[in-house]
Amino acid sequence: MRKNLKLRGAPANQRGAVSIVVALSLVVLLGFAALAVDYGYLAYSQRRLQSAADAAALAGAVDLWTKPWATAASDAQAFTAGQGNTMPGGVTPATATVTGLTLSSVTLPYKQAVSGYNGIKVTQQATVPLFFANVFGMKSQTISATAEAGAGGGAEPALYNVMIILDTTKSMSTTTDSNCLNSKGVAQTRLQCAQAGALKLLTGLTNAGDKVGLMAFPPQTSSTYNFTCSGKSPTIASSYSASGASYQVASPSSGYLGSNQQANTSSGIVQALGGGSCGGLPAPGGLRTFYAQALTAAQTSLAATAATETPPGQNVIILLSDGIATSSTSQLGSTYSSTYGGECQAAINAAATIKSSTGTLIYTVAYLGGEAASAPSCGDGNDKLTACNTMASIATNSSYFYSDTCANAAGGTNSLNTLFGQIAYSLTKPRLIPLSAS
Repeated sequence: MRKNLKLRGAPANQRGAVSIVVALSLVVLLGFAALAVDYGYLAYSQRRLQSAADAAALAGAVDLWTKPWATAASDAQAFTAGQGNTMPGGVTPATATVTGLTLSSVTLPYKQAVSGYNGIKVTQQATVPLFFANVFGMKSQTISATAEAGAGGGAEPALYNVMIILDTTKSMSTTTDSNCLNSKGVAQTRLQCAQAGALKLLTGLTNAGDKVGLMAFPPQTSSTYNFTCSGKSPTIASSYSASGASYQVASPSSGYLGSNQQANTSSGIVQALGGGSCGGLPAPGGLRTFYAQALTAAQTSLAATAATETPPGQNVIILLSDGIATSSTSQLGSTYSSTYGGECQAAINAAATIKSSTGTLIYTVAYLGGEAASAPSCGDGNDKLTACNTMASIATNSSYFYSDTCANAAGGTNSLNTLFGQIAYSLTKPRLIPLSAS
């Protein structure tokens, strides 16, 4: 006997309910998808706005060291969203707010920067249109981005060629600096303090390929002399005019840093600065101070180095001296005896020629060892210049003049280690810094 079988299935009313649930689910899913599209557009716009703020802060920070604040602020604005950086379609950026900062966390002292600031802050808002959220009455959303950058040394060259010139006259090794103590609390000689400061400069440089050389005055007799701890000390020339007299201690080169960013003790310049197995370059004396020709010799060496580079690096001279030039006519010799009584002006003139015709930057460090805070006379004879004003005049401008004692140093007085750290910072590129920096 065959039974009639009835197909089983969901009742019609249940099938209708499922259809409604599916339809509603599709609406919800489409809503989520729509919101995801809007959120993605917001996130993309936020990234673009933040990138613009970062670029603007860095563009302004490049100028802080060497240019007025108005220029730095204008250059920052040029890179903000809607200016140098375009935003996604429909996004409307507001005018950015650019603020100068005086930060203790940035090594470069703000008082020494031409702009008056050592940091910059850029904040900008933008209105982002919403597409699918319109259904819920949300037509747009405001986003915001903020970036801060610390000052650097200005334009960003491929590399720097730096020549340090140290005063190694006898007073540098016979006079101690009560403001410069070793790890045992004992005052060090002014030469030891100068060497430690210069080493601070070396380890502070971070641009790959930077070349650093070292010169010292008075000059020595061998034009091919390069210091090593295992070599002989230089023989000082009989006068500043002696034939073949040379100031070079270490030619400009890289390799002064190891892979750990510490001083490479096998480097000649590191050894000369006391970072090797010996005490470094001595201060044998023999001649009193005259540094005009040392500036010219440094420029000649730097120009020869830059001529081998494509593109050529930015040449930099860093002169450390007490600024007191008091050689006798016999020590000056036949070539320079006519400058007696005007040795300080001769140095200013030599620096002026370098600055006007070569583009070399000149930093000066007037190191008086904590003494003679009343600004001693620079020279002898008829020379009426002061040591502090002479060293300030030699520098590229007031932003490049440092001192442990001179009241007219733009950044104020400080220890040599700190001063050389500040110079090293000014030779590095500007960088973004945390918003929490103070």
